[in-house]
Amino acid sequence: MRAVSDPSPPSPGDVSALVDRARRQDPAAFRELFHRHVRGIHRVATRIHGRHPDVEDIVQTAFVEAFRSLADFRGDALFSTWLTRIAVRVALRAARKKSLRPLPLEHALERAADTPGPERLAAAREGLAVLERLLAELRPKRRAAFVLNVLEGYSLEEVAAMLGASTGAVKVRVHDARRQFERRLAHHPELLSALSGQGGES
Repeated sequence: MRAVSDPSPPSPGDVSALVDRARRQDPAAFRELFHRHVRGIHRVATRIHGRHPDVEDIVQTAFVEAFRSLADFRGDALFSTWLTRIAVRVALRAARKKSLRPLPLEHALERAADTPGPERLAAAREGLAVLERLLAELRPKRRAAFVLNVLEGYSLEEVAAMLGASTGAVKVRVHDARRQFERRLAHHPELLSALSGQGGES
């Protein structure tokens, strides 16, 4: 399976019906669930694991584990949240086996260059390189907490559930990561501002 763009966000009712069909081993339902969620899962896996060739394997493994565990999905959370939790576990497992490489954050570049001129674009690219290095330097659990809360917008409670940690521990990890970013992004106010404006509820 390969990553494709997500269509418009599916409604919870549509997803619930697809999950019910997938539980009955409907191949079309499996394919539809994959195509509706693969872009978000690919993004999370890449941000947590880094720019490795095996990110595609991580994404596929996450979906395989999820589809094999559909009986465990009780609907207490959104299917996308439950699926992301599995992807995070798979990505962290892979991250422990390999060193992390810098990760491109194209969205940060786009935010920083809303009115691009040569100098502004050059500054944004320089800031983006700093962001890549900083994210790659974070320890896996701290990186996962930062990615999920600040870049993906999950609340601290949701991140804690995904990582199997306390809300307090996640809050500390996000705080420490933010402090590290703030120190290194002092000369890149546009990117720092973009990051400061992101994040889930505490």
